[in-house]
Amino acid sequence: MSIYITLTYLFGTELILNLRRQLVLLRERLKSYGNDNLHYICSGSLGEGVAYPPSDDDLMVYRTGRRVVSKPQEGTQDGDVVMARINGSPGYCLLLDIRNCYPQNVQCDSDGIPFVSSSLWKEHINPPREDCYIHGPCHTFAVGDDEYDVASVIPCSFWPDIACDWISRKRSHGWPSHDTIQDIVRDKCHVVPIGDPDSPLQQHAWRISFSVAERTLMHSLNHVQFLTYNLLRLTLKRIIDKKFPGIICSYFMKTTLFYTIEKTSAQLWTAHNLEACFKVCLSTLYDFIDNINCPNYFIPEYNMIKRKVNRTNRQELLDTIRNIHSTDTESILSICGEPSNMYLEERLSLQIMEWRFDREIYDSVHVVKLTSVIYDVITETTVSSMCKFVHFLLGKGTFSRYVVSGILLQRLVVCCCLKLMDTFVRLAKCK
Repeated sequence: MSIYITLTYLFGTELILNLRRQLVLLRERLKSYGNDNLHYICSGSLGEGVAYPPSDDDLMVYRTGRRVVSKPQEGTQDGDVVMARINGSPGYCLLLDIRNCYPQNVQCDSDGIPFVSSSLWKEHINPPREDCYIHGPCHTFAVGDDEYDVASVIPCSFWPDIACDWISRKRSHGWPSHDTIQDIVRDKCHVVPIGDPDSPLQQHAWRISFSVAERTLMHSLNHVQFLTYNLLRLTLKRIIDKKFPGIICSYFMKTTLFYTIEKTSAQLWTAHNLEACFKVCLSTLYDFIDNINCPNYFIPEYNMIKRKVNRTNRQELLDTIRNIHSTDTESILSICGEPSNMYLEERLSLQIMEWRFDREIYDSVHVVKLTSVIYDVITETTVSSMCKFVHFLLGKGTFSRYVVSGILLQRLVVCCCLKLMDTFVRLAKCK
């Protein structure tokens, strides 16, 4: 139980985790509010509720009217493109521009079939800032010490055939639940502008992204599963990456966690078994590296480490993971530079405010205060609460100089979140 308490102090209590998840969804609505054409999705670690170790801020954005359809006859809207699979590249696709919607991004194959090039898409899309540079599928830029990755994506109007087996495959331990699976299929997926590096079509292909599905799965985890994932990430950042930089990434750790939870009993995932849960996940990762095959959780045919792990580095990686597996968790935390006895209530409280809400919420409050229609449907009390919430989030430096009870802090955040969410529900009804 002591390791559970230690990791809870380090990565957040269950209440704080739930608040983070609420804030993720709130932030998404705030960013999308007031712009009927642009829709934002908070993805990556921050979107999933992970706030430690620090990570980049990943956002996906798409425009209304753009969508990927499965068949040409379904392309009835001006922004529709048709998905075409690529032989030998599971998890990637081509987008056929059957309606000539994107002429500046189109290239034709040897048969004259026009497809939207992912590389041209990134070059011609309007970047979120002038100082952006292209990094993978994203435009990346920095604001102070924070780095943002923004990907311009296209939503799919269907669940892709190549991932249909994921819906119906046998799950002897009931995870994810039927309702979670239905929610994921309902939300579908997106395509992001980056191709398979092993394909001659790399510059033109798109990757099928299940970021929203992964966020739904992460939000469905119990607290022990969440702590286990954070411990896997910490081990990666502090130990594995130092020996093998760029070989294993957090996404592989998340995939490892998903497969492990799916194949183990729910009775394993309790506070008393946290160290055992971590070791079982390491065993799963060990098997992936041993076989040089880390199958994508939704598309198992897609081996995500085939270009990362090879016969040269495989054995050293296996030795490192075996050593971590044989080390007790408290010693791992010590190796990672994390103390085993921490009193971090103030730090945990500050984690809530470390989310990059500052500009989004501040701008949204001004939108609320300056729009007369909104003034007609909300009260001065709600506006006041929103302003207090903004000052609360912006007052990182001020807050750190005062000692505020954790209970009062939690009540303040919950109160403000609920008021803000209630406001947006009423605004949606007014529209």
